[in-house]
Amino acid sequence: MAYTRIITIIGMAVLAVALAIGAAQAAVEDVLLEKGIITKEDWLKIKADKEKAKEEAKEQAKEQKEQAVEIIPRKETPTTGELIAGRGFEKIRYKDVYLAPGGFVEATTIWRAQNQNADVGSTYGNIPLSGSTNSKMSEFRGTARQSRFSLLAETIPTGSVLQKLSGYVEGDFLGVGVTSNEQESNSWAPRLRQFWATADFSSRTSLTVGQAWSLLTTHRQGLMPRSEFIPYTIDAQYVVGYNWARQFQVRFTQDFGNGVWAAFSIENPETNVPNVTAPAAGAGNSGVVLPANVQGFAASSNAANPSSTLNGGSVSTDVAPDLVSKLVFEPGWGHWELKALGRFFRDRLNRGNHNAFGGGVGAAAILPVHSTLNFIVEGLSGAGIGRYASSVGADVIAKTDGTVVPIRATQIMTGLEWKPTSAWDLYAYYGYEYYDRASYGGTNVGYGSPLNDLSGCSSDFPAGVCQAANKTIWQFHPGFWYRFFQGRAGIAAVGLDYSYTHRQLWQGLNGTAVAQPNGRENIVMASFRYYLP
Repeated sequence: MAYTRIITIIGMAVLAVALAIGAAQAAVEDVLLEKGIITKEDWLKIKADKEKAKEEAKEQAKEQKEQAVEIIPRKETPTTGELIAGRGFEKIRYKDVYLAPGGFVEATTIWRAQNQNADVGSTYGNIPLSGSTNSKMSEFRGTARQSRFSLLAETIPTGSVLQKLSGYVEGDFLGVGVTSNEQESNSWAPRLRQFWATADFSSRTSLTVGQAWSLLTTHRQGLMPRSEFIPYTIDAQYVVGYNWARQFQVRFTQDFGNGVWAAFSIENPETNVPNVTAPAAGAGNSGVVLPANVQGFAASSNAANPSSTLNGGSVSTDVAPDLVSKLVFEPGWGHWELKALGRFFRDRLNRGNHNAFGGGVGAAAILPVHSTLNFIVEGLSGAGIGRYASSVGADVIAKTDGTVVPIRATQIMTGLEWKPTSAWDLYAYYGYEYYDRASYGGTNVGYGSPLNDLSGCSSDFPAGVCQAANKTIWQFHPGFWYRFFQGRAGIAAVGLDYSYTHRQLWQGLNGTAVAQPNGRENIVMASFRYYLP
């Protein structure tokens, strides 16, 4: 009862003070008006100014709050091609920019029936040949290097022809530094995957600059960055026959409406001529055999002098960028693409430069055969297209006079992706790559020459020569992801990935130990991923 009386007394006192203040204000108003010190209009104006000041203070406080960091859930469908990421990003608003941090932590175990000395990215074009030492040794390792981090920034400029500005950066830890090792510290270096900016104009034209997935990469929907078709595989080399690259580019995209897009891209070039050796050297481990002293390729002596800025890595001496164009149609059922690739090659021999043009044409489609099942098919055929496939094939060879000849190739990938529930993604892909042979001058200069020495390809103790030129590589690649947790705290998923790869060489000299060696590889990967919300 005592507390009740005290609270009642305090309440009455507060009321009395308020009434007194109100009465005092009214009295002041009466005195000022009676003495003629102020008019009624002036008094009302003073009161209006006070109310306006209060409102301005409220607006300022509201603006300061909006300028602060604010978490805003993103509810629209995520545009990333990797649907294992689930519902997409949470946005953080800072001033007029929306930031979307993303990425995942991954722990993967890898078992290969034949040793590749590889991490989570397999070497499909160079799997051990049957009979060789590595074909008789299995491989096991655990890795967290594919763990990824990303940041998307978006803003809508006002008072301009721009509809939206976007920037994106993405990286993992599959880089190799000076101190990288598996003995003790496992000091793996961060690696740049993507770093680009896109300007979307009110005319439905878009400009993308920076490092991104090549325009040659198939898209799942539309034709904008972050909507690419990326196979669900754990293996970071994806699937044999899959066409892709991540590289510098300047891309122009036009949305014509009604499900029609077109794009043209200028991209960074690189001529892939792996492990080149002159025929006079008497050794070598590549089916690409070049004339002695040819320059301009990554393994040529001029590529390392002057010293490279790529930390010891050499690059080819290219004359012009790669050119990619694409048309996309979404007529109401499925996603359809037509692609074209143009490439420019160059070497130098006998005091002269030699130039050649290569490239290819391709098509792709992602078709919903059921509400939960997609059918995927893509293909590319041409000359000098090797580096755009997952086995990273050779692009060109050089004749004995230095003439550059692009290697003819065909690359195909198909697959099924099934999503029976929101927690499951099941997939099965098949890929195939073919590389034509070429030889000149009655020597083994060229690619896959019948005069290639394959005597060391199937040697248990590494000895002899193995001028191994891939003829065909094919692969069957099934797997699944299961998301056992999905919520505002993120996504937790487990996955299992299997692949069988078959590699066959062009036939070499008769009378060698194995005239036409081949290799077979079985790979099993199991992964746990935690995706940031």
